[in-house]
Amino acid sequence: MKKLSKIILLVCLCLAPLSLFADAGRQVAGTVTFMMGDVFVSHDKTTWVNADFDMKIYQGDQIRTETESRCEIILEDGTMVRMDENTFQQFEKCMVSKTAKEVSLFMSSGKMWLNARKILAKSDSFKVRTNKAVCAIRGTKFRVDTDDEQTRISVHKGIVATWSTLFDKPKSETDTFTLKPKPIAGPHPVSMEKWVEIVKAFQQITIDSNGKYEKKDFNINIIMEDQWVKWNMTRDNDKD
Repeated sequence: MKKLSKIILLVCLCLAPLSLFADAGRQVAGTVTFMMGDVFVSHDKTTWVNADFDMKIYQGDQIRTETESRCEIILEDGTMVRMDENTFQQFEKCMVSKTAKEVSLFMSSGKMWLNARKILAKSDSFKVRTNKAVCAIRGTKFRVDTDDEQTRISVHKGIVATWSTLFDKPKSETDTFTLKPKPIAGPHPVSMEKWVEIVKAFQQITIDSNGKYEKKDFNINIIMEDQWVKWNMTRDNDKD
Protein backbone atom coordinates (compact mmCIF):
# COMPACT_ATOMS: atom_id res chain seq x y z
CA MET A 1 0.00 0.00 0.00
CA LYS A 2 2.86 2.36 0.88
CA LYS A 3 4.56 1.49 -2.41
CA LEU A 4 1.39 2.37 -4.36
CA SER A 5 1.12 5.69 -2.52
CA LYS A 6 4.71 6.53 -3.39
CA ILE A 7 4.06 5.74 -7.07
CA ILE A 8 0.96 7.99 -7.15
CA LEU A 9 2.90 10.79 -5.44
CA LEU A 10 5.75 10.43 -7.94
CA VAL A 11 3.34 10.61 -10.88
CA CYS A 12 1.71 13.76 -9.48
CA LEU A 13 5.09 15.41 -8.99
CA CYS A 14 6.04 14.59 -12.55
CA LEU A 15 2.79 15.88 -14.03
CA ALA A 16 2.72 19.15 -12.05
CA PRO A 17 5.74 20.71 -13.80
CA LEU A 18 4.30 19.70 -17.17
CA SER A 19 1.06 21.49 -16.35
CA LEU A 20 2.91 24.58 -15.19
CA PHE A 21 5.08 24.52 -18.30
CA ALA A 22 1.99 24.26 -20.55
CA ASP A 23 0.37 27.27 -18.85
CA ALA A 24 3.62 29.23 -18.97
CA GLY A 25 3.49 29.29 -22.75
CA ARG A 26 -0.03 30.70 -22.90
CA GLN A 27 -1.14 34.34 -22.84
CA VAL A 28 -3.08 35.12 -19.66
CA ALA A 29 -6.33 36.96 -20.46
CA GLY A 30 -7.60 37.53 -16.94
CA THR A 31 -8.58 36.10 -13.56
CA VAL A 32 -11.91 34.88 -12.18
CA THR A 33 -12.71 37.23 -9.29
CA PHE A 34 -16.32 36.29 -8.57
CA MET A 35 -18.67 33.44 -9.40
CA MET A 36 -21.95 32.01 -8.27
CA GLY A 37 -23.76 28.88 -9.41
CA ASP A 38 -22.40 26.70 -12.20
CA VAL A 39 -19.58 28.25 -14.25
CA PHE A 40 -17.41 26.21 -16.61
CA VAL A 41 -14.20 26.87 -18.54
CA SER A 42 -12.74 25.09 -21.57
CA HIS A 43 -9.09 25.44 -22.56
CA ASP A 44 -9.38 23.25 -25.66
CA LYS A 45 -13.02 23.79 -26.83
CA THR A 46 -13.75 20.15 -25.93
CA THR A 47 -13.21 19.49 -22.24
CA TRP A 48 -15.02 21.60 -19.64
CA VAL A 49 -13.91 22.07 -16.03
CA ASN A 50 -15.47 23.89 -13.10
CA ALA A 51 -14.34 27.49 -12.76
CA ASP A 52 -12.91 28.57 -9.43
CA PHE A 53 -11.97 31.80 -7.63
CA ASP A 54 -8.58 33.19 -8.73
CA MET A 55 -8.58 30.81 -11.72
CA LYS A 56 -6.52 32.10 -14.65
CA ILE A 57 -8.31 32.51 -17.98
CA TYR A 58 -6.10 32.28 -21.05
CA GLN A 59 -6.33 33.62 -24.58
CA GLY A 60 -8.56 31.28 -26.58
CA ASP A 61 -10.42 29.94 -23.54
CA GLN A 62 -14.19 29.58 -23.59
CA ILE A 63 -16.38 30.18 -20.55
CA ARG A 64 -20.07 29.54 -19.95
CA THR A 65 -22.58 30.11 -17.17
CA GLU A 66 -25.60 27.94 -16.46
CA THR A 67 -29.05 28.96 -15.17
CA GLU A 68 -28.99 31.18 -12.05
CA SER A 69 -25.23 31.58 -12.39
CA ARG A 70 -22.92 34.58 -12.84
CA CYS A 71 -19.23 35.19 -13.27
CA GLU A 72 -16.78 38.10 -13.10
CA ILE A 73 -13.36 38.20 -14.77
CA ILE A 74 -10.82 41.01 -14.46
CA LEU A 75 -8.65 41.24 -17.57
CA GLU A 76 -4.94 41.96 -17.44
CA ASP A 77 -5.51 45.66 -18.18
CA GLY A 78 -8.02 45.98 -15.31
CA THR A 79 -11.17 45.77 -17.46
CA MET A 80 -14.11 44.18 -15.66
CA VAL A 81 -16.09 41.57 -17.60
CA ARG A 82 -19.23 40.09 -16.07
CA MET A 83 -21.46 37.35 -17.47
CA ASP A 84 -25.09 36.75 -16.56
CA GLU A 85 -26.75 33.34 -16.52
CA ASN A 86 -26.86 31.24 -19.70
CA THR A 87 -24.03 33.18 -21.31
CA PHE A 88 -21.33 31.75 -23.57
CA GLN A 89 -18.21 33.65 -24.60
CA GLN A 90 -14.66 33.18 -25.81
CA PHE A 91 -11.55 35.23 -25.07
CA GLU A 92 -10.45 35.35 -28.69
CA LYS A 93 -7.47 37.64 -28.27
CA CYS A 94 -6.02 39.22 -25.15
CA MET A 95 -2.61 40.70 -25.84
CA VAL A 96 -1.86 43.28 -23.15
CA SER A 97 1.56 44.80 -22.49
CA LYS A 98 3.02 48.14 -21.41
CA THR A 99 3.28 49.25 -25.03
CA ALA A 100 0.26 47.70 -26.77
CA LYS A 101 -3.20 46.27 -26.20
CA GLU A 102 -5.32 44.13 -28.50
CA VAL A 103 -8.40 42.49 -26.99
CA SER A 104 -11.27 40.72 -28.72
CA LEU A 105 -14.13 38.99 -26.87
CA PHE A 106 -16.78 36.94 -28.66
CA MET A 107 -20.18 36.29 -27.05
CA SER A 108 -22.48 33.91 -28.89
CA SER A 109 -25.38 34.11 -26.43
CA GLY A 110 -26.42 35.71 -23.15
CA LYS A 111 -25.63 38.99 -21.38
CA MET A 112 -22.31 40.68 -20.72
CA TRP A 113 -21.40 43.78 -18.70
CA LEU A 114 -18.10 45.57 -19.29
CA ASN A 115 -16.42 48.29 -17.28
CA ALA A 116 -13.45 48.90 -19.57
CA ARG A 117 -10.22 50.75 -18.92
CA LYS A 118 -9.39 53.65 -21.19
CA ILE A 119 -7.42 53.05 -24.36
CA LEU A 120 -4.71 55.66 -24.63
CA ALA A 121 -2.85 54.73 -27.84
CA LYS A 122 -4.56 54.96 -31.23
CA SER A 123 -2.98 51.67 -32.22
CA ASP A 124 -4.65 49.84 -29.31
CA SER A 125 -7.82 47.87 -29.95
CA PHE A 126 -10.61 46.51 -27.73
CA LYS A 127 -13.57 44.82 -29.44
CA VAL A 128 -16.60 42.85 -28.37
CA ARG A 129 -18.22 40.70 -31.05
CA THR A 130 -21.43 38.73 -31.38
CA ASN A 131 -22.95 36.93 -34.36
CA LYS A 132 -24.81 40.15 -35.25
CA ALA A 133 -22.63 43.08 -34.21
CA VAL A 134 -19.16 44.38 -33.43
CA CYS A 135 -18.37 47.22 -31.05
CA ALA A 136 -15.05 48.99 -30.57
CA ILE A 137 -14.49 50.82 -27.31
CA ARG A 138 -12.03 53.36 -25.97
CA GLY A 139 -12.86 53.19 -22.26
CA THR A 140 -16.48 52.95 -21.22
CA LYS A 141 -19.16 51.14 -19.26
CA PHE A 142 -21.75 49.22 -21.27
CA ARG A 143 -23.67 46.00 -21.61
CA VAL A 144 -24.32 43.61 -24.48
CA ASP A 145 -27.35 41.32 -24.80
CA THR A 146 -27.54 38.86 -27.68
CA ASP A 147 -29.74 35.99 -28.86
CA ASP A 148 -30.66 34.28 -32.12
CA GLU A 149 -32.52 37.32 -33.43
CA GLN A 150 -30.55 40.42 -32.46
CA THR A 151 -27.83 42.09 -30.43
CA ARG A 152 -28.49 45.09 -28.20
CA ILE A 153 -25.65 47.32 -26.98
CA SER A 154 -26.49 49.76 -24.17
CA VAL A 155 -23.93 52.40 -23.17
CA HIS A 156 -23.97 53.67 -19.59
CA LYS A 157 -20.77 55.71 -19.78
CA GLY A 158 -18.45 56.83 -22.59
CA ILE A 159 -18.96 55.97 -26.27
CA VAL A 160 -18.92 52.81 -28.38
CA ALA A 161 -18.46 52.52 -32.16
CA THR A 162 -20.72 49.79 -33.54
CA TRP A 163 -21.38 48.06 -36.85
CA SER A 164 -22.97 44.91 -38.24
CA THR A 165 -20.87 41.78 -38.65
CA LEU A 166 -22.12 41.75 -42.26
CA PHE A 167 -19.84 44.73 -42.82
CA ASP A 168 -16.99 43.70 -40.54
CA LYS A 169 -13.74 45.67 -40.62
CA PRO A 170 -15.17 48.94 -41.89
CA LYS A 171 -12.85 51.63 -43.21
CA SER A 172 -12.41 53.16 -39.76
CA GLU A 173 -13.67 51.98 -36.40
CA THR A 174 -13.61 55.49 -34.96
CA ASP A 175 -15.34 57.40 -37.77
CA THR A 176 -18.22 59.43 -36.40
CA PHE A 177 -20.17 59.41 -39.64
CA THR A 178 -22.91 56.92 -40.43
CA LEU A 179 -24.11 55.74 -43.79
CA LYS A 180 -27.81 55.22 -43.35
CA PRO A 181 -29.90 52.59 -45.18
CA LYS A 182 -31.06 53.87 -48.56
CA PRO A 183 -34.44 52.80 -49.98
CA ILE A 184 -34.59 51.51 -53.55
CA ALA A 185 -37.33 52.74 -55.89
CA GLY A 186 -40.34 50.45 -56.09
CA PRO A 187 -41.48 47.70 -53.69
CA HIS A 188 -37.96 46.44 -53.02
CA PRO A 189 -36.38 45.85 -49.61
CA VAL A 190 -34.10 48.46 -48.10
CA SER A 191 -30.52 48.18 -49.32
CA MET A 192 -28.02 48.31 -46.42
CA GLU A 193 -24.82 50.27 -46.92
CA LYS A 194 -21.77 49.83 -44.77
CA TRP A 195 -22.08 51.98 -41.65
CA VAL A 196 -20.40 52.81 -38.36
CA GLU A 197 -22.72 54.13 -35.68
CA ILE A 198 -21.46 55.92 -32.57
CA VAL A 199 -23.48 55.11 -29.44
CA LYS A 200 -23.11 57.57 -26.57
CA ALA A 201 -23.98 57.40 -22.88
CA PHE A 202 -27.64 56.58 -22.15
CA GLN A 203 -28.17 55.33 -25.70
CA GLN A 204 -28.68 51.82 -26.99
CA ILE A 205 -28.56 50.26 -30.43
CA THR A 206 -30.24 47.05 -31.56
CA ILE A 207 -28.79 45.27 -34.61
CA ASP A 208 -30.45 42.31 -36.33
CA SER A 209 -29.07 39.53 -38.53
CA ASN A 210 -29.84 41.54 -41.70
CA GLY A 211 -27.63 44.45 -40.66
CA LYS A 212 -30.56 46.73 -39.85
CA TYR A 213 -30.47 48.70 -36.65
CA GLU A 214 -32.40 50.99 -34.36
CA LYS A 215 -30.76 53.48 -32.01
CA LYS A 216 -32.55 55.31 -29.21
CA ASP A 217 -32.09 56.89 -25.79
CA PHE A 218 -32.93 54.97 -22.66
CA ASN A 219 -34.16 56.12 -19.26
CA ILE A 220 -31.63 55.19 -16.58
CA ASN A 221 -34.35 55.08 -13.89
CA ILE A 222 -36.32 52.50 -15.84
CA ILE A 223 -33.18 50.56 -16.76
CA MET A 224 -32.22 50.37 -13.08
CA GLU A 225 -35.32 48.26 -12.46
CA ASP A 226 -33.53 45.47 -14.32
CA GLN A 227 -31.94 43.25 -11.64
CA TRP A 228 -28.93 42.43 -13.85
CA VAL A 229 -28.19 46.14 -14.38
CA LYS A 230 -28.79 46.97 -10.72
CA TRP A 231 -26.43 44.21 -9.58
CA ASN A 232 -23.66 45.42 -11.88
CA MET A 233 -24.04 49.06 -10.91
CA THR A 234 -23.85 48.09 -7.24
CA ARG A 235 -20.67 46.04 -7.80
CA ASP A 236 -19.09 48.85 -9.80
CA ASN A 237 -19.81 51.35 -7.01
CA ASP A 238 -18.36 48.98 -4.40
CA LYS A 239 -15.12 48.70 -6.40
CA ASP A 240 -14.75 52.46 -7.07
